[in-house]
Amino acid sequence: MTRTPMPPLLFIVVRDHGALGIGCSDPTSCRDAAYDDFTCATDQGDPVAVWQIATSVGLPVSVTDVTDSFERELQEVCIARDLDWPTIRRLEDNPALNLAAE
Repeated sequence: MTRTPMPPLLFIVVRDHGALGIGCSDPTSCRDAAYDDFTCATDQGDPVAVWQIATSVGLPVSVTDVTDSFERELQEVCIARDLDWPTIRRLEDNPALNLAAE
């Protein structure tokens, strides 16, 4: 059986859909696709987080929260295009998650 090698980096955009619960995009190796998912979430006002998964030999080796990087990029794009940028609601700022953690 031949396996397709995993890319060295994957991105997952995690969103809180309110009453529907928390969900995520399909993992993608394309940062642009993940950025598009991130901007869709911010446009809709959903709490959001972006995680980068590093892989080696087909297995995940680390997970990094890269939401700050995506937020900075969105702000730079909005400034360059003279647009108002949306308020970024962080997944960890969701009151329901804080209650669940307690």
